Amino acid sequence: MDGIRSDPTIFAPLLAIAVVALFTYASRKRSNPTHKVVKFTEVLRQRRPGRILNFHCETAASVYPQTTWEVHIPFNPVMHLTTSAPNVKHLLIDKFDNYPKGAFWRDTFKDLLGDGIFNADGTAWKKQRKVASYEFSAKTLRTFMYDVFSKHSKQALQVMMAEKTSPSSLVDCQEVFARYTLESIGIIGFGCSLGAFEDANVSSSFGGAFNLATLRTADRFVDPLWKVKRLLNVGKEKELKEAIRLIQNFSSKVIAERRLDDDLNEKPDLLSRFMSMSKNSTSDSNRRTTRDRTQSDPNEFEFSDQELYFIIINFVLAGRDTTANSLTWTLWELAKEENRGCVDKIRAENDRLRSEEPGFVGVHDHDLISKSQYLKCVIYEGLRLYPPVPVDIKCAENNDVLPDGTVVNAGDRVMFLIYGMARQKDIWGDDAEVFRPERFLTTDGKFKAPEAWKMPTFLAGKRTCLGKDMAMLSSSIMLLDFLDGFDVSGGEDATMLYDTGLTLWSTTGLNIKVDTRL
Repeated sequence: MDGIRSDPTIFAPLLAIAVVALFTYASRKRSNPTHKVVKFTEVLRQRRPGRILNFHCETAASVYPQTTWEVHIPFNPVMHLTTSAPNVKHLLIDKFDNYPKGAFWRDTFKDLLGDGIFNADGTAWKKQRKVASYEFSAKTLRTFMYDVFSKHSKQALQVMMAEKTSPSSLVDCQEVFARYTLESIGIIGFGCSLGAFEDANVSSSFGGAFNLATLRTADRFVDPLWKVKRLLNVGKEKELKEAIRLIQNFSSKVIAERRLDDDLNEKPDLLSRFMSMSKNSTSDSNRRTTRDRTQSDPNEFEFSDQELYFIIINFVLAGRDTTANSLTWTLWELAKEENRGCVDKIRAENDRLRSEEPGFVGVHDHDLISKSQYLKCVIYEGLRLYPPVPVDIKCAENNDVLPDGTVVNAGDRVMFLIYGMARQKDIWGDDAEVFRPERFLTTDGKFKAPEAWKMPTFLAGKRTCLGKDMAMLSSSIMLLDFLDGFDVSGGEDATMLYDTGLTLWSTTGLNIKVDTRL
């Protein structure tokens, strides 16, 4: 530092750049002079567990009837934050092509998600979307997923009770769900066990590395200097690099071993399915880039080892974190005395459906789950109030005007607040903040999903989540098995603080009372 001070040839240019950048930032013309501007320093102050999403809701209430406001991040384009359902429809459906993920999002997630389906735009996204759509619509995969979730749900609950130290001790159900989804996505995604049931400390390896990687990636959103820190390999960027190294080491070993497998066509997991669709998996094809292949033949679905790695990691993020989050927050609500009636209704529906099938054995099957209308309502209500991915961001390609009149300039970012939208009375009524599954139940007792842009938990339009049915199936199986075998209570006493990462983990877990049903 002393060297910089003593050498004006170094210090002066840096000072000049800083002054010009700050002047430009402070003096830029506002396109929406009536919109509230939240100071970036205030966002940083509020960004802590259990707080930032509530801050969004409070800001939304303070600007009403406006539905959009701004945050100005130094050296970055304007960020528009919105809780407007018409604005979300505009972003995801009406003007889809004008609002890709954008360079900001892709750069932020590049190290973790690469050009995987959740981080890609354009040709790379279309290529993966086409293949993934085909695979997720296959009956063999749906049957495979049901078998995996059913097996692992029972295993997870057995491990849970085996590790319970005394009849009165509390159980961290979030840990149970994390192990359930981690082991399940290991089989469905990689075709191999991740050891989640054998090792209580599995979170210190793949699962723990993945948790840390997602958290540190999310930190980049509010750190204008993260690229400098990455270059210097210091602080949180150093932690992120190490976490990704652990993830890559495991994944690369699995992919390399699978390349030697002669029976790919017979295996149902996603990695094997993507490999088997490649026309040529030789080392020569692996050296070719995605761009080379898609430009030479858009229909040629070859995947290099790196592409396969990012494809599967993207599905791990979607299939593991989000479902574990959803189950955690939903069970928290069900463990509250005020929602005891919801548990009774789930059980009554399940008993009725089983009684309608002569000779039915077990708690559920695929057909029974598809007929469980109230169960779907409960899961959707949990997803509404506690969306696993609480916010999403798009980047404007061209100048535009949102339905609420917000002027968006090319390069601006628009963040839609899914968590905040769930608490808007103009969308959900006066009981918007109340856990009430019946809001999705029609007068004839059928589940009815809301318009996707009002509850964009699974997004909407062309980017609608391909794993939606998988998430619903996984959650349904676990909730039915859990509530068939156990009573839960103490939700009112459980401290729940959501994390500040990409998904809605509870930093305090979900510690509630779990008793075997008599």
